[in-house]
Amino acid sequence: MNDHPELLNGAYALDALDDVERAAVERHLRDCATCAAEVAEFAEVAARLGGASAAVPPAELRGRVLAAARATRQTPLRVTPVRAPRVRRLAAVAAAVAVLAGSVGTTWWVQEARVGDERDRVVAAQEENARTRAVLAAPDAILRVSPDAPSGRFTAVYSASRGAAVLTFDGLGDVPGGKTYQLWRVVAGDARPLEVLSQGTRAGSRVVEDLGPADALAVSVEDEGGALQPTQVYATVAMS
Repeated sequence: MNDHPELLNGAYALDALDDVERAAVERHLRDCATCAAEVAEFAEVAARLGGASAAVPPAELRGRVLAAARATRQTPLRVTPVRAPRVRRLAAVAAAVAVLAGSVGTTWWVQEARVGDERDRVVAAQEENARTRAVLAAPDAILRVSPDAPSGRFTAVYSASRGAAVLTFDGLGDVPGGKTYQLWRVVAGDARPLEVLSQGTRAGSRVVEDLGPADALAVSVEDEGGALQPTQVYATVAMS
């Protein structure tokens, strides 16, 4: 048994713990908003990396990067001492984000020559990331875990002060042919459609706004194209 469950946040997000360790981490997360936010960050990065695809950069990209590096003034690095465990955790997140950013950046350079609106997509992704960080950094952010997911995880980091949640899901089970998953916002018992996931999607994250403490999020299994009301609920997570 680990006496410092906060050191297991990364393994928890990757579902790499035994039952005893998982229970210890979940007990800790109920009372530690900082670790709850960190677990959500790990889970979000892992989900995005799982869906990343490789892309071949254009031949001129290397020259552009080197030219920019030569023209950029280098400044001394300021180092602030912090506790070693926190350094390791931040380094792990930074490394994962760097890999993700490199993948997204390479894809953008390749697509730019072919798709005129790719820059708008990048801006939209940056805005989504900013909203995600704002929720995770909120002082009242707390992790909520679905108690009824038959497989995988369906969780949300909710901030009442921002009225928003970072929904993260991964490891959702397979569905029959012609079926897909659909996300819902549940307000006063009324399910409102959020998004129909593309076929084969089993992991991802979304920022959901306009959420109150009495609201919930849900995912259901529906026919392709979605439904007006959930017919086969897969998992739910309440904000309180």
